[in-house]
Amino acid sequence: MSPAVAVREPVELKRSFDAFTRISRELEQAYDRLRAQAARIDLALADTNRRLAAKVAEQEAVLASLRGAVVVTDRDGTITLANRTFADWTGIDIEALVGRRKVELRDAHDRPLCEPGGGDDAPGARPALALPCRAVELHGEARTVRSARSPVVDGDGRVLGEVEVLTDETEVEALREELRRRETLTAVGEMAAGIAHEIRNPLTAIEGFAHLLARELPADAGTARNHARRIDEAVRKADSIITNLLCFARPERFRPHRSRLAPLLHELGQAFAGADAALAPVDVVTPEPVELTVACDLALLERVLVNLIDNGRRAAGPRGRVTVRAQRSGDVVELMVEDDGPGIAPELRGRLFRPFTTGRADGTGLGLFLVHRIVELHRGRVTVADRDGGGTRFTVRLPDGPLPQLEVEA
Repeated sequence: MSPAVAVREPVELKRSFDAFTRISRELEQAYDRLRAQAARIDLALADTNRRLAAKVAEQEAVLASLRGAVVVTDRDGTITLANRTFADWTGIDIEALVGRRKVELRDAHDRPLCEPGGGDDAPGARPALALPCRAVELHGEARTVRSARSPVVDGDGRVLGEVEVLTDETEVEALREELRRRETLTAVGEMAAGIAHEIRNPLTAIEGFAHLLARELPADAGTARNHARRIDEAVRKADSIITNLLCFARPERFRPHRSRLAPLLHELGQAFAGADAALAPVDVVTPEPVELTVACDLALLERVLVNLIDNGRRAAGPRGRVTVRAQRSGDVVELMVEDDGPGIAPELRGRLFRPFTTGRADGTGLGLFLVHRIVELHRGRVTVADRDGGGTRFTVRLPDGPLPQLEVEA
């Protein structure tokens, strides 16, 4: 090897080493820049994830705080999102709800919990829609539910699915029913006040002439006497209807006092002990405690119990029994009248306390209406339920507080 070549080799080697060193330094600097950029991206991503998580948490909190039940489905009617209220209604965890078909969710009577969606009823085919109330059973209780549906649309106007909001309208519907009932009460009261006296005068004349006719008929005129007796019975029935109607038109007759219930129940027991043997006998249970008192108009409360007992005796028949008892339950006094008859027809139960509703061919349909009116004057409640073992139980609940003040309806 020549001396010139020997000299060039170290020089070339040094140049190569310097180039390697420079490139390595540049790579390290580039790596440091990439690492710094990655750190900035990680920080930005972490901040984005944090804001996204906060947004999701906020949306979940909003969904959870909504009074209504919310369920979101895709175009096929498969659940993609639901809030806690909807999960509580269905009794299914939110995680288990996602992926299920909405139409599969039904109550104990096989009625759909939600309005159908998907298929021919695809959400893109309709605008936002509020639907009529419908009856469902939630946790063993009959409830009234209203649905509102609206399509879920993305930024380009494409329909992704549907959101349905269900609200429990049971209390609202009860208030509507109470308003309708009060309007009916007012109408009945006005009618009663306007016609009662006009009808009662000719009724009194008819009753008087029927008695005169019965006295003047010969003893062997059995058929004619029977006709006169039927006239008298019809007049008494009409007079009873007028008396009940006038009760609605005269709230000023409500005079409450704190009274013991034991004497009233004892008198009722004695009165029905010798009553018509063709109807059920009556058992009166001594109140617990025996000194039980309640703020009430005793005469009106007696009318309530007589109506309920009479209904129970007719329903149970001669082979049945009617039981009357009273007790304190917290700050309420309960009076219960129950019979072991056939029970109340389902189609009558919802309108039982409306005027002229009756399940008997000879009924006027005003007895339970009167009961409800009197209990309402006491600021109490009257409910009806099936009795264990068959039959019906009416429960009158009266507040055991200060004497209720008279409220005259306009």
